[in-house]
Formats: sequence, C-alpha cells, structure tokens
Amino acid sequence: MLRTALKPRWIGFLILTLAVASLFVLLTQWQFAQSTAVQPRTHAETETPVALTEHFEPGVAMMSDQADQMVHFTGTIDPEHTVQVESRVDEGNVGLWLVSSADVEGAPENNNIPIAWGWIPEEIEADTSEITALFEESTGLSMDEPMQIYGRLIPGEGPTPNTNHFIEPKRTQMLSTAELVNLWNQPLYAGYVVAETFTVDGTEHVVSGEGIEDVGVAPQPEEREVAWLNIFYAVEWFIFAVFSLYLWWRFVRDDYLKDQREAELDQLWEQHWRAQELQRLREQARQEKAAAAQAYRAYYGQDPAE
Repeated sequence: MLRTALKPRWIGFLILTLAVASLFVLLTQWQFAQSTAVQPRTHAETETPVALTEHFEPGVAMMSDQADQMVHFTGTIDPEHTVQVESRVDEGNVGLWLVSSADVEGAPENNNIPIAWGWIPEEIEADTSEITALFEESTGLSMDEPMQIYGRLIPGEGPTPNTNHFIEPKRTQMLSTAELVNLWNQPLYAGYVVAETFTVDGTEHVVSGEGIEDVGVAPQPEEREVAWLNIFYAVEWFIFAVFSLYLWWRFVRDDYLKDQREAELDQLWEQHWRAQELQRLREQARQEKAAAAQAYRAYYGQDPAE
C-alpha cells in the first residue's frame, strides 16, 4: 500500500489534504479561544480606579471592556437636573435612586455624566433647594464645590416608553442616558456612574443620613463562562480535519485494492491462457501425430506400430 501512496497523484492529494486539515485545526483553535473570549474582567482590573476621561469617551457606545470599571473624575453636581429612578434595590428593599447631572473636568465638548448618588426608600417631593440640602446634610459637602467623585461606570439602560416627564418630582423607570439628554437638554456620556465616595481636600465623604443611603453596586462576578456552542463548533472542525485525512486514506486504499484486483485478474487470465495454450498445443501435437501416422501407412502400407 505504501507504493500506492507514493504515486505522484496521491502525494499531491496528500499535500492538499494536509493544507485543508491544517485550516480546520486552526478553526478548531479559534473556536476554543472564542468559547472563553467574552469574559468578565478580573476584579484587579475593574476595582483599580482610572480617570473617566482617559477610560471612556462621550458620544460613543460603551464596550464590554469599559463597563463595570471604577473611575474617578473632578466635577460639581447640578441639583437642578435630578431625577428619581424607580425600582432600585438596596439590601432587599425596593426604593429609588437619586440621579443628578455632574460636569466632568476635562471632558470634550463639556459633556456631563449622570451620577447615582443616593438611595431613598420612597419617592420624595423635593425641589432643587431641598435636593441640595439633602446631599449636603448626608455628605457634609457643598454641592456646588468641585469634588473628586469615585464610582462604578455602568452602561445606560433602555428608555421607557410613555414616560411623563412633566410631573414633579421628575422620575423615570429606567436610567436611560438617551432619555436624560432630552430631559436635561445637555450633552451626556452614554453611561452613568454609581458614586461611592466624594473626596475634597484629601478627605473622603459618603452619603449617609436619615432616610437616605449610599448606592451600592457590586462588581460583576469573575466566574468564567464557557460558550458551549463554540466548543461544539471546535469539535466539529476537528472532526472535519480527521475526516479529510480519512478520505485521503480511503482513496489510496481503494486505488491499492483496485491494483490488487487487477493483479489477481491478470494472474487468473494468465493461468487461463496457459491452460488454453497447453490444450491447443496438445491438440496440435495430436493432429500432427495423426497426420504422420497416416503418411506412414500410405507409404509403407501398414501402421507404424507393426
């Protein structure tokens, strides 16, 4: 069979088969890599604060490798642009988030970013001055002074249809930056920050007071998830690679068996030809012998044996 495999056509076919099998193996490796490619980033990455202006740009969608990141920026909070976001859970209790617009020092085109800075158990009837007083009493800071805000960057949620923005106090069901752009009439980042601390002159301050709590959002879990569909595709490509090599072997084997069969037929034909040739020669010898005997009788008048 080795002699059959060394035929030029099968060597060429083997080279083509190896090229195809190599491509399938590369696809197998790629599918295995994709099965664990989209994974939550490690806490060592997300929990190390980075500058918001260096991590995320306004006017673009937030990518998965940008979300859930602890960021910091310097700015002031605008109590006039504040909404209450419904159905927010804190330690098992359902309440609302207080979300205000904050300017970002160094942001292009003076884009602001919404920050969720307080959790309240139920809706409050509060105007701008009351929101300001609530923030200042719970943090001990003046709302109009620049402060360094630390928090987690979260992508904006989808807008809620049929939301009445003309009621007071302003409230929404979802924290949608696209909705807040129209409500506040100012350019915003496509995401928001869940504020954890406010730092002024090196001193950290948190929201804590009667009827209000700070907003807590835990980081995404680090557990790696496997995309089993990609694993299935990887196994499938590997099977294709093995099958391509099997096809080459099967073609070589069929050619070898064909050669073997032809050799057997040639041998049988040779044996059959020899038998026929031997019979022909015997018949020829018999006829020559009969002719010689007849000639002998005609000449001597008797059989050769007498």
